[in-house]
Parts: sequence; structure tokens; C-alpha cells
Amino acid sequence: MTSGVFDGIWSHGQKLFAYDEGVTSGRSFLGFIEPSNLVADVVEARTRVGFVPNEEHRLIATPSETFPYGTETMIVCGTAKFEVLSVKEIYSGEKVSHRECMLLKAGEVESDA
Repeated sequence: MTSGVFDGIWSHGQKLFAYDEGVTSGRSFLGFIEPSNLVADVVEARTRVGFVPNEEHRLIATPSETFPYGTETMIVCGTAKFEVLSVKEIYSGEKVSHRECMLLKAGEVESDA
């Protein structure tokens, strides 16, 4: 069962794409990505604009979005690419309100010129 606690916010989410290992086409969904470990001394370690080595992010996704266990999943947001490290269901009472994923920034998406 899913909870309607966050139903009003999903339309404001970013359009994201998930690519599961062994699947050639991605699926789109709405969610929110935010940095989870940016601190003052990390800024000095930046190798290029917008990229910090081992930069972790948190993804807040709809309760209906599932990420297959045991397969590698990549999330694409604009030109940024992230690897899914972990997924957990967050409950509101006995119902799932959303899913939280820890992501590792894996680089940038190559664009066709």
C-alpha cells in the first residue's frame, strides 16, 4: 500500500530517467535529487565544475518507483549520471510514503554532437 502524504509534491519533481543493468531503454519518473555530503573542505577537491569525486546524493522518489535488487541501476538527471547505492522504503504509518536512494555521482552523460 502507498500513502498519499506526498501526493501534492510529485508534480514539482525533476524528470529523471532510470537505466537498469541489461536493459537498453530507460524509464522516466519524477523525483528530487539533493547533495548529501557537501562540506566546506570538499569544495577544494573539485576536479571540474559541478563534480566532486565520491560525491553522494539523496534521491526522493515516488512510492511506486521500484529499483530492482541485485542489478546495477543508473539514474540520469539532465547531464549528470548517478549510480544507485542503496534503496529504502519510507513509511507513513503502515503505508509507503516514498523511497529514498543513496546515489554516487558517476560523471556526465555524453551528448551526441
